[in-house]
Amino acid sequence: MNIRPFAPLGIAALLALPVAVHADPLSVFQPTQVRAISVTPSDARALHALPPLEAFGSVRGTRSPGLDEVGSASEASQNAGFELRLPGNVPAALAHDVHYQVTQRAKTSFTFDRTKAAAWARLHKVALTPLPPGLNGATYTATLEPVAIVTYGTPPSRKREHGVRRGTFLAVMQAPLPTVTTSGASLRTLADWFSAQPGIPRSLVAQIKAIGDPTQTLPIPIRFDKQTATKVTVDGVQGLAIGDETGIGSTIVWTKDGKLYAVGGTFAQSQVLGLAENLK
Repeated sequence: MNIRPFAPLGIAALLALPVAVHADPLSVFQPTQVRAISVTPSDARALHALPPLEAFGSVRGTRSPGLDEVGSASEASQNAGFELRLPGNVPAALAHDVHYQVTQRAKTSFTFDRTKAAAWARLHKVALTPLPPGLNGATYTATLEPVAIVTYGTPPSRKREHGVRRGTFLAVMQAPLPTVTTSGASLRTLADWFSAQPGIPRSLVAQIKAIGDPTQTLPIPIRFDKQTATKVTVDGVQGLAIGDETGIGSTIVWTKDGKLYAVGGTFAQSQVLGLAENLK
């Protein structure tokens, strides 16, 4: 089952964590809301051009969690380690075509190494800002618990017929929020140092810092030249409605009770919101 059209949303939300966290010291990340941050095309190009973490230290553990397909919601709940919440009002035309997938638990550690950072800077003729005390040798470990992804219908095709993508599709993603632990300098020290380096878009850093307490808010990157983002009330909490400029589909994202949820599909925002409101 191809989940690529909607999986990046959840992955992006989870991977935003190391950039967003700059609170002292942090062992558990438990945001209570999500917030859009604007990423321009130039920001996206700058971020893609940044060096890998290996340029600044060593990375150990899981790089890409495995994805297993199972036969039922109960089996998915068992593999994920939590009870799935699914919409009670899935359109009949989609309900018969359902697939259940669960990622494997992932644990990844990054240990900062000033010798590697200095070598990379010399090779690329980049002047890095001075290293703060305690950063060299500090280890940061992120744990991602299993992510459950339930899909209904046919994923949108890249091909177009009369300007309209074919396929009707609904995806429901849910996962416990990630846990981050530190050994050495705080996450704030690491994040502040990285955000001060050449090549990091200043406007993006300013937006993330303007969020306030990063332990309470999960930033979600939005390309406003291609997407829209509005605040909505969903599941009794504040969430984020994300759409594309073509009007083909939309996604609702929110956090509640220590979990991240995303419901998206080839439907109008009001329809997706109705589905998200009916998770059982």
